[in-house]
Amino acid sequence: MKLFCLSLLIALMTIDDLQIAAQQAQYKTKAEIEYEKLKILQHKVTISLQYGHFELFHFAKADDNTTNINISDHHKLFNVATEYYLYENLAAQLNIGLNIIPQEKKVDSITYTPGSGLGGIIAKGSGKGGAIIPVTVGVKKTFLNGLLRPYVSLLSGFTFIKIGEGTGTGSIAGIEKDIDYDSKFLFVYQLGSGIQLRLGKVVRLDLGVNYYGSPKFTPSIGGINSYHGLYFFGGLNFILNPK
Repeated sequence: MKLFCLSLLIALMTIDDLQIAAQQAQYKTKAEIEYEKLKILQHKVTISLQYGHFELFHFAKADDNTTNINISDHHKLFNVATEYYLYENLAAQLNIGLNIIPQEKKVDSITYTPGSGLGGIIAKGSGKGGAIIPVTVGVKKTFLNGLLRPYVSLLSGFTFIKIGEGTGTGSIAGIEKDIDYDSKFLFVYQLGSGIQLRLGKVVRLDLGVNYYGSPKFTPSIGGINSYHGLYFFGGLNFILNPK
């Protein structure tokens, strides 16, 4: 009788241990499933906010510059990239960049000429400014299937460049302006490489470099005759439909 009771007790303890082990195994399996879901990108829509340094190559600079604006002096480029993952490692991508050439206004001279205008005070000034907007569309190929994914991209599109400069003469009586605008609409291609690290369900860290290139054009604009350079950037990538 004692042996029977002892055997029954051991059997009950064994069943209880098996149940606990099964629950633990089930819990781990759920955690692994959630982790696997976190890595899935197929059919996901993302948007990246990128900011960095754009360096124009020396051979893209024109020998003569007929304007007071030198595009190669302006290096800050903000870029927005949207992606749709058709497959786990292949996405369609659209990039829109913005490089602002800040407006610069200055007073070149102030003179007092009796009988000229109201009060006789005449001011002469000048200013300049502009913007560069590269827009490209193409494909992005990622590697590995984990939270850390290197990638390469190939895109093409256009770059719109517009610059303006002018002078003005004014007094209390009125202002005379002489403003000159110039613009270019260029074909451009873009090769990219980088790495993205998923930090959670929604956010990924995005680090990379893009190469921009275009055919040579004449006449030059803003001191350049082609759009060739490297864009080094960092940013955040947001998954818009994480579930």
